Amino acid sequence: MVGRTGPTPRKPKGYGLALISLGVSILFAAIAFAYFALQGDLFTGTGFALLIVVAGVWEFRRRLLDARAAEEYEADAEERRERNRG
Repeated sequence: MVGRTGPTPRKPKGYGLALISLGVSILFAAIAFAYFALQGDLFTGTGFALLIVVAGVWEFRRRLLDARAAEEYEADAEERRERNRG
Protein backbone atom coordinates (compact mmCIF):
# COMPACT_ATOMS: atom_id res chain seq x y z
CA MET A 1 0.00 0.00 0.00
CA VAL A 2 1.43 3.34 -1.05
CA GLY A 3 0.70 6.68 0.63
CA ARG A 4 -1.60 7.47 3.48
CA THR A 5 -4.54 5.29 4.32
CA GLY A 6 -6.64 7.72 6.34
CA PRO A 7 -8.27 11.00 5.44
CA THR A 8 -5.89 13.93 5.10
CA PRO A 9 -6.18 16.39 7.99
CA ARG A 10 -7.92 19.64 7.09
CA LYS A 11 -5.82 22.75 7.50
CA PRO A 12 -7.26 25.58 9.60
CA LYS A 13 -8.38 28.85 8.00
CA GLY A 14 -5.32 30.85 9.01
CA TYR A 15 -2.80 28.29 7.75
CA GLY A 16 -1.91 30.20 4.58
CA LEU A 17 -1.25 33.47 6.38
CA ALA A 18 0.77 31.67 9.07
CA LEU A 19 2.85 29.97 6.39
CA ILE A 20 3.48 33.29 4.63
CA SER A 21 4.63 34.91 7.88
CA LEU A 22 6.96 31.96 8.52
CA GLY A 23 8.40 32.36 5.04
CA VAL A 24 8.96 36.08 5.60
CA SER A 25 10.74 35.31 8.88
CA ILE A 26 13.02 32.80 7.18
CA LEU A 27 13.75 35.25 4.37
CA PHE A 28 14.57 38.00 6.89
CA ALA A 29 16.82 35.58 8.79
CA ALA A 30 18.70 34.74 5.60
CA ILE A 31 19.15 38.44 4.78
CA ALA A 32 20.35 39.19 8.32
CA PHE A 33 22.80 36.29 8.19
CA ALA A 34 24.13 37.41 4.81
CA TYR A 35 24.54 40.99 6.06
CA PHE A 36 26.53 40.00 9.13
CA ALA A 37 28.51 37.38 7.19
CA LEU A 38 29.55 40.02 4.68
CA GLN A 39 30.63 42.22 7.58
CA GLY A 40 32.83 39.35 8.80
CA ASP A 41 30.84 38.60 11.95
CA LEU A 42 29.55 35.06 11.40
CA PHE A 43 28.82 34.45 15.09
CA THR A 44 26.48 37.43 15.35
CA GLY A 45 24.88 36.62 12.01
CA THR A 46 24.24 33.01 12.98
CA GLY A 47 22.85 33.95 16.37
CA PHE A 48 20.60 36.66 15.00
CA ALA A 49 19.34 34.44 12.16
CA LEU A 50 18.67 31.60 14.58
CA LEU A 51 16.75 33.94 16.89
CA ILE A 52 14.61 35.18 13.98
CA VAL A 53 13.86 31.63 12.76
CA VAL A 54 12.90 30.44 16.26
CA ALA A 55 10.61 33.46 16.68
CA GLY A 56 9.07 32.77 13.27
CA VAL A 57 8.38 29.13 14.10
CA TRP A 58 6.96 30.16 17.48
CA GLU A 59 4.62 32.64 15.76
CA PHE A 60 3.62 30.01 13.15
CA ARG A 61 2.64 27.52 15.85
CA ARG A 62 0.80 30.19 17.85
CA ARG A 63 -1.21 31.26 14.81
CA LEU A 64 -2.20 27.66 14.06
CA LEU A 65 -3.28 27.08 17.66
CA ASP A 66 -5.30 30.29 17.62
CA ALA A 67 -6.99 29.29 14.36
CA ARG A 68 -7.88 25.85 15.71
CA ALA A 69 -9.24 27.35 18.93
CA ALA A 70 -11.37 29.81 16.94
CA GLU A 71 -12.77 26.99 14.79
CA GLU A 72 -13.63 24.93 17.88
CA TYR A 73 -15.30 27.95 19.46
CA GLU A 74 -17.34 28.55 16.30
CA ALA A 75 -18.37 24.88 16.14
CA ASP A 76 -19.46 24.93 19.80
CA ALA A 77 -21.43 28.15 19.30
CA GLU A 78 -23.14 26.71 16.22
CA GLU A 79 -23.99 23.52 18.11
CA ARG A 80 -25.50 25.53 20.99
CA ARG A 81 -27.48 27.62 18.51
CA GLU A 82 -28.89 24.49 16.88
CA ARG A 83 -29.84 22.98 20.26
CA ASN A 84 -31.63 26.17 21.31
CA ARG A 85 -33.66 26.25 18.08
CA GLY A 86 -34.91 22.70 18.34
